[in-house]
Amino acid sequence: MKRNLLLVLALSGFLGFGQTDADCNYSVASDRTSNGENITTGGSFDYSAATDFDVAAGKILTVKKLTFNVMKGTSPVSYVNVNILKENQGMPGEVIHTFTNVVPTAQTFEYESTEAGANVYKISLDFPTTFDLPQGKYYIQLNVALQDGTSAFWEINKENTRKLGRFDFTKFDSDPWFGGFSYYDHVFELIGNCNDTNEPQPSGEAFAMGHSSPSHEGGVHMVWTSLADDFVVPEGQKLTFTKFKISTLQLGNIKFATINIRKAENDLPGEIIHTFENVGPTTENFYGYHPISGYPLDVVAADVEFDWNEPVDLLPGRYFIEVIAAPFPFTDYQRWEVTPNDGSDLDSVVSFDGGETWESNAGYNYVFEVSGFTNPVLAVSDVNAKKISVYPNPVSDILHIVSEKSISNVAIYNTAGQIIKTLTKVRDNKIDVSQLAKGVYFVNAVLDNGTSKTFKVIKH
Repeated sequence: MKRNLLLVLALSGFLGFGQTDADCNYSVASDRTSNGENITTGGSFDYSAATDFDVAAGKILTVKKLTFNVMKGTSPVSYVNVNILKENQGMPGEVIHTFTNVVPTAQTFEYESTEAGANVYKISLDFPTTFDLPQGKYYIQLNVALQDGTSAFWEINKENTRKLGRFDFTKFDSDPWFGGFSYYDHVFELIGNCNDTNEPQPSGEAFAMGHSSPSHEGGVHMVWTSLADDFVVPEGQKLTFTKFKISTLQLGNIKFATINIRKAENDLPGEIIHTFENVGPTTENFYGYHPISGYPLDVVAADVEFDWNEPVDLLPGRYFIEVIAAPFPFTDYQRWEVTPNDGSDLDSVVSFDGGETWESNAGYNYVFEVSGFTNPVLAVSDVNAKKISVYPNPVSDILHIVSEKSISNVAIYNTAGQIIKTLTKVRDNKIDVSQLAKGVYFVNAVLDNGTSKTFKVIKH
């Protein structure tokens, strides 16, 4: 039960986002909608909320200050508790920095609220110590105590996010986190310095490829189903693949998914050459509610974008990108949007058996975009991948991995994309699979030099 988490029910956002190379900030601006979420502490109950932000690749954010807007009465803020958390599968995860009983350096009137007895104030904090955050997604968790013990509400903006995504959560006492399915953001500004890590970043000619659609009319069911569509890396070019975006129709949202890059074989998805396991989107951009024929509720149109922590290099050729979404609360409707095929590419495909067989969505492509950077290559080389193989296949008890290089780790996945076994040490290049149930599995082997290859293995 939400126990009065929202001050008012009507949600209605302008999102501001700023970042420079020296002094920088991560922020969501107020649109003065007079709405907020309960973050009151210091009494009989403890309320808090969390909102997300992303530190860009190649940067380290040194955090110094925080401002945020609260709706409250005339009583001043006595103190603020702040947690910085890592993201874990699309939700607030491990607490990595905690600051308790922080006294504000300033409390500034912002505007008169439409709610009786509550106006909006900007609360400014200086952290007792600075701290560094490398590339990744994080959450700020806040709760506030007022001097007279009344309630404070963290201001939220309209249901119209475009940058930070809809990853805002609430918490009551020690209950689990609740939320992550409404398109609003809390109003805040995190202030510090952005320093270069001097790590090499992808460079070259900007590249984007996929299918677009101006309408939001329908799509193919995603949860526990393999959906794939093709894209082509041009001849003579190597693609450094950094981002992937899909258009969805949903009630609920994608919090984590398995995304596979497959070679094209006979115009269908073939061998898996790279797997992103349990990845959550960096952003979900909201494009309104839309009626769906035969469905009783309007559904949300949202572009879901994934950033890879480590870019993937792809040589010239045709590939398929496959998405297997896992269920999350309120995912009774979750579709990858489709658009009529323009005839220049293969049809999109769907598999109901983990990629064993594929069916064509005749005349339709999924709406998606792969993007990154291209650089010239002289020739196609797949030597490293060919140096890894497995036998026997099918296998009963012991699976042998043949490789000229040492094996760093091995992960075994089922057809739903779930990890069911991992090994960080592989003795004599042998894996005991005798305890696995009969069926189809995917074995991903990673060498010490970073080369990896995934094999489809049948267990007898």
